[in-house]
Amino acid sequence: MPEVSQVHIDAALQNVSIGYRNPAFISDIIAPTVPVLKQSDRYYIHDAGRERLRATSDLRAPGARTSETDFALSTDAYFCDDHALSAIIPDEERANADPAIQPAIERTEFLTDKIDLNKEISLATRVLTGADIPGTTLSGETQWSDFEHSDPVAAVEAQKASIQSAIQEIPNTLVLPYEVVQKIRLHPKITDRVKYTTARVIGEEMLAALFDVERVLIPRAFKNTAPRGQTASIESIWGKNALLCYVTPRPALMRPAFAYTFVWTQAPGSAGGRIVEIWREPSRKADAIRVQRYYDQKIIAAGACYLWKDAVA
Repeated sequence: MPEVSQVHIDAALQNVSIGYRNPAFISDIIAPTVPVLKQSDRYYIHDAGRERLRATSDLRAPGARTSETDFALSTDAYFCDDHALSAIIPDEERANADPAIQPAIERTEFLTDKIDLNKEISLATRVLTGADIPGTTLSGETQWSDFEHSDPVAAVEAQKASIQSAIQEIPNTLVLPYEVVQKIRLHPKITDRVKYTTARVIGEEMLAALFDVERVLIPRAFKNTAPRGQTASIESIWGKNALLCYVTPRPALMRPAFAYTFVWTQAPGSAGGRIVEIWREPSRKADAIRVQRYYDQKIIAAGACYLWKDAVA
């Protein structure tokens, strides 16, 4: 926790403070939130064998029985674990804090950011290391940073067919971390397509048009991998990888989806699945703040995505 001397600055500005926050999480975008009433439950998986797509003879002779056909129904489960962090605000800190320091608000935002950071890291780790996630690891001439031999547009286009074959939906979302975007913005296969336009910067919308997807996400979220107390070591959570996937416009019955985030919105005391509590701890002469969120991230259809590891050098 901050020392008392750290929250009082001689003649500090009243409307300015400096902080470091993650500018772009994408986990709730590619794994949309599904509100649930119970902490744990099951959901149905309809026709995993794709019987609906199998041709079946429907000819019937007079007086004969019709051909019978049906689909299989299975289930899977979720469990919304409790993710919570707390912090202490000593009375001395609150009493000595300048107007630019708002201990309760800043602690709440800090704890919320930490929980969201963990959620982002958890999904990224699941995607980047999951044995069930289709993909390939690029190296040398195949990496998109090799401008002479690689073609990122053709690589993405080739995998659209594999995803469509797996889930019968055209992938609509391309995740390109900033380190990947920095390289492919300079790729001749990209620049040649925009050189006669008036665009000064190749941003998300133009990249989406070039790759023929509904949207391009550029995650800029970072994590500090250094042990506490040592010099910060900052790394991109999504690294130098690229991900093509299908994200359902809205969670619905009998619709495929790459991933969902089940959120227990009816947890006692919650507002939309989030809980912020503050209470007094007299023995410590301090207020305590706790932020909680109950959720479970699930890969629903691994075939709804394709991963390029080490997309750029």
